[in-house]
Amino acid sequence: MKINKKFDLLVVLIFLGIVVVIALIFNLKPLIFGTFYLLFGSIYLILREKKNFLKIFLAVVVFGFLYGFVFDFVETYNKAWTITRLVFPWKALGILPLDDILGFILMTLFIVVFYEHFLDDEKNRRISKNLKWSLIPIAVGSIPILVAYFVDLNLLRIPYVYLVGGILAIIFPFAFSLYKPRFLEKFLKLAAFFFIVWFVLELVALETGGWVFAGEYIGTVEILGLVFPFEELFFWMFWYAAAVVSYYEFFIDDKK
Repeated sequence: MKINKKFDLLVVLIFLGIVVVIALIFNLKPLIFGTFYLLFGSIYLILREKKNFLKIFLAVVVFGFLYGFVFDFVETYNKAWTITRLVFPWKALGILPLDDILGFILMTLFIVVFYEHFLDDEKNRRISKNLKWSLIPIAVGSIPILVAYFVDLNLLRIPYVYLVGGILAIIFPFAFSLYKPRFLEKFLKLAAFFFIVWFVLELVALETGGWVFAGEYIGTVEILGLVFPFEELFFWMFWYAAAVVSYYEFFIDDKK
């Protein structure tokens, strides 16, 4: 049976809208809101059409959990963002809230499942041989975190950390787009959809007091009286989904 992708997109958009209304009415905490906001779409799309679950699982573990942990730990320590309404009080190494870790996992899951459902053409179900190389950035990023944690956490102080981290995160997507220019159209479509998803999530989280920004930024954006950093707009809303998929295609999928 042929899957109606336009219908699937409409269902996902409708449910996202319903969750937004519920979050505002009941003043949901970010993780609770994010779980409903991102998980339903993932589950619905998985049920609608068979997916390569091993690839999706590896993407969530490597890019959602491991990459997310290293990146988010440094950013959180430098107050690039701070979740103020936590569901779970536990923090990894006393710095990174479990809510953040779960949030990165949920975002990665939704991005990869959405990409696989609407934009990817699965030609090779095997896992890429490049997977082992994806562990190098994790190892390199983990070393300074562990050294600083046991020696002096001030070693992790980085001015304008969101700008620095954002630039480092999008270098590879730029290079991948040059290496595989046919992916540019896919990345732009993905970025357009997820810009809306992240933009709405941002406004709801700020309206409900879910997180704050107390770091150093090159500028700010104000929408409906809600203020967030320019870096949040550029690196997260515009580039995050495309960055995850570029990593996914190169290290796990078939680059096709």
